[in-house]
Amino acid sequence: MNAETNQDEYQNNIPDELFALLKFRSGAASLLEKLPKYYSPEQISHQSPEQRSWELIGLYYFNSGRFHEALSIFFALYHHMLDSQIIHEKWVHKGLPLVWISDCYSKIGCPALSKRYLMLTLCEDAIRGKGIVCSEYTGVYFRLVWGQGITDLDVRTYSQEIFRLSSGYPEITVFPEWILQSLDQNWMTEYPSPKEATIYVANTRYIRHLISKLGDKEGRYLEYLAEYILSCMPGCRTNRRKRTKSTDYDLVCSMEGFEIDFRSEFERYFVCECKDWNKKVDFSAFAKFCRVLDSTKSRFGILFSKKGISGSGRTRDAEREQLKVYQDRGMVIVVIDSNDISSVCEGVNFINLLRSKYEKVRLDLIK
Repeated sequence: MNAETNQDEYQNNIPDELFALLKFRSGAASLLEKLPKYYSPEQISHQSPEQRSWELIGLYYFNSGRFHEALSIFFALYHHMLDSQIIHEKWVHKGLPLVWISDCYSKIGCPALSKRYLMLTLCEDAIRGKGIVCSEYTGVYFRLVWGQGITDLDVRTYSQEIFRLSSGYPEITVFPEWILQSLDQNWMTEYPSPKEATIYVANTRYIRHLISKLGDKEGRYLEYLAEYILSCMPGCRTNRRKRTKSTDYDLVCSMEGFEIDFRSEFERYFVCECKDWNKKVDFSAFAKFCRVLDSTKSRFGILFSKKGISGSGRTRDAEREQLKVYQDRGMVIVVIDSNDISSVCEGVNFINLLRSKYEKVRLDLIK
């Protein structure tokens, strides 16, 4: 997979109507509106002239050093491929836009995000190769092994595990993000750079899919959702359903690489509780979560509750306890409800949302 192209290749493969937009400063914005209408999801779901045309438009910006514009074009292609899967209920290989997204993040100095999207590419290539990722014919192998330092053994081990998961859970493996959540996180060897500290990019189609599954008896899908939302923060390492001799942790998270913004207050580890209930979390359940945080010597925790907590907006019951816990023990508990999740699904930056909620509890701010 080569980024090098020439002017003739652009002109020969991109329709005149679209090629003309490349000459304008605002061309990328116009193309983001036109491309999904110009090419159907079916047309770009496989190797085709239409898919190549879309790719070349992204590469035009990439080779011009306009990496943010290239990112937007490749993300649009990825989303269009996901739409094809939803429409036709058939898996589509999405490695092409994912690997270019990784290269774009690498160029703008975002090593953690670049590695993440390489691993998502590996998920796609491993499914296509039925557990085998060939070093000669895939772009992801040399990027991971020669570029990122992952061993050949690790690539082969991950590839086999990815294919095993895709065979066992075909419905949800249309999203490589789910597969990546199901692997270990030993591949996370890069600390995020200051440049990517506030970048938050999530697959909203995947979030909507998980939202549609909420309400299961075991509450697993809210745990998957919470884990995914947090894992999209560069430097956040997540572990789901960890057990001790005395209790179970829905989600254990650790922050790596940040020492200058509000997340440095979390310390290294924090715990999340997920309540997929059709009622508000009351005082007793909230106090129980506080006890869990006490036992881990944590100063921060997140409670994911679809309906929020009791006393919300009145500073009573559980919401009153939320403020008292900080005043008494210096412990901040942030509550994320269904409205917050919906806002993330609409593109709100979760890092900014988390900061706002953290400051509200810590500083006792009025809404």
